[in-house]
Amino acid sequence: MNVSPTFGRRLRELSAASDRVWMAGMATGLLLTVVAAFAPLPTGGGTMCAYLGLTIRSALYLRAGDTLRDRGGAVLAGLFRLGLVAGLFELIVDWWLIHGVTNGRLDYLGARDVVLLASPIWMPVAWACVIVELGYPAIRLFGILRSRVSPRAAAISASVVIGISAGITVGFYEYFAYRAGWWRYEPAHAMIGSFCALFIPVGEAFMFLAILPIAARAFSRDDRPVASAVEGGASFAVAIFLGYALAYAIFELGRVP
Repeated sequence: MNVSPTFGRRLRELSAASDRVWMAGMATGLLLTVVAAFAPLPTGGGTMCAYLGLTIRSALYLRAGDTLRDRGGAVLAGLFRLGLVAGLFELIVDWWLIHGVTNGRLDYLGARDVVLLASPIWMPVAWACVIVELGYPAIRLFGILRSRVSPRAAAISASVVIGISAGITVGFYEYFAYRAGWWRYEPAHAMIGSFCALFIPVGEAFMFLAILPIAARAFSRDDRPVASAVEGGASFAVAIFLGYALAYAIFELGRVP
């Protein structure tokens, strides 16, 4: 993978300070998701945890763009903007997962939120946070590895590690989401327990193989941040659809639930 001068500068800016912001966002999301899944909350408490967690994480990543301007904050804020665009496009993918598949259909369990097309209003922000939390370590790992191996080997290694991590992480979060009453999946040919179709975490693993090259391209054009976020977000939305579609074809196409 070619590293542009601008993206190379962003790699060098990554710091312990940006690492701490990323870790704070990850810890906040995990803590509030576990609380929503397992704590004895009043009605609607799980949804409140979703809003609270997403609000805190969004504030951390966007604030870092100003407070850590030359210490990795631009990567965190840029990934969030890219992720928000991807999340808006992903509403179409969600519609397909709800209405366009026959096995393992997505069910938001009668969500009481405002609905965008077929999804709770907070889903684009959720995707933005997930893209930061998996995209940042992909970029960080690439930056570390490229000083030891060729850029191509570093890119492949970082992408594979993050792809596998995405699949595993999503497997756990799907269980927590089910326990919190956010969503579940109808029966499919290949299931994880009774709550998640296997093609979902596998699709996440496939799609996050593309986050590093997409982010690298987006961060190569600092002179047009809005256009880069839109183009990068649209590109990752395509990766989302292709990841799910490929995994669905492998595990579900032509098979009976």
